[in-house]
This record gives sequence, structure tokens and C-alpha cells, in this order.
Amino acid sequence: MIPRGTSSPPDPVEAAHVGLAGLDAGPIERAFRLEGPGESLGELPLPFEYVDIDVEVRRADGAGVRARGTLDARACVECRRCLEPIQVAVRASWAALYRPPARFTPGEEGVWALDPGSGELDLAGPVREELWVHAPAYVECSRDCPGLCPTCGVRLAEQACRCPPPESDARWAALEGLGGRPEEASGGDIP
Repeated sequence: MIPRGTSSPPDPVEAAHVGLAGLDAGPIERAFRLEGPGESLGELPLPFEYVDIDVEVRRADGAGVRARGTLDARACVECRRCLEPIQVAVRASWAALYRPPARFTPGEEGVWALDPGSGELDLAGPVREELWVHAPAYVECSRDCPGLCPTCGVRLAEQACRCPPPESDARWAALEGLGGRPEEASGGDIP
């Protein structure tokens, strides 16, 4: 793999493609950044600002090509409880095997079609798949975020809500008092 320095990001590109010229001479290593990756990768789980991709491509089992690498992506989203903006980072390792159409079976996990006439590898499918797998389904600023008051909208982490407590629903009045503690209902302590 290409060691990526912390001082400068990889070269920005528009599409997630790696040329295969020179692959017979040995592995090809590339590092690049997709700015606005939704355009080249398709629908993504979060509005990622960029995706950094490090990849190593080498020959595999005859006419096939194996790609493996890492990705590092960042998105700015709102906490689902308090709506504060949060930076979300996704980091993952990935691998994909590309086979020519004659040896490709649709639906086979981790295997992608290789277009032998194109002269390049399209990494969009495997990278998009890893982003979907590793992106959080729900984003929260902290595990104990109290969120917003549903009535007045005040951010409960910053100040107390002054809304009156909700009135009890008269339809439940007949059931009040039936929900005592379990040991009271059974007539003794529960073992």
C-alpha cells in the first residue's frame, strides 16, 4: 500500500478509476481523493465531502484482477437528537476481485465485472458498498444527548425546558393503580 502522509491529501480526481496499463509488469498502487463523491459513486448513505482511496491492483487467477485498499471518508451531518452539526469519519479496508464476463457470476460477493476492452478498473462499486456497510445508521453527538424538547424546541443540554408537564389522558384513568410493583401483584417477593 502507498503510505499516505498527513501533510497533503491524495490527488483529487473525478472518477474512481485505475488504469491497467503496465499491470503485467507488477502491481499498480494509487492514492486519490474523490471530491463530492456522490457524483462518481452514486447514492451514498451520508453526504460525504470527500473519499480518500488507497488501492493496490494486481493480477489474480489468470485473466482476473484483484484490488485491495483502504478508504477514508468524511461527512458533516446533524445529530438526530439535538440537530447540532457533527463530523463523521468512516475508515475501512476493502478488497474486490474483478473477472471477465465469461467468468463473472452476478451476485457473487466481492466479485465485480471486468470490462477487458476498457483498460481500466472501475472502483465505484466496491467503494460505495464499503461506505454503505461502515457508515453509521444513526448519528448522535453523544450517547447521552438529551435532544430537543418536543414542545418548545429548546436544546435540553443547554437549558432546562419550562413547558408544563403533559396532562394525563382521562381514557387511562381506570388503569392507574393497576401497574403496581410485581411483588405487590403476586402477594410476596419474587425469587
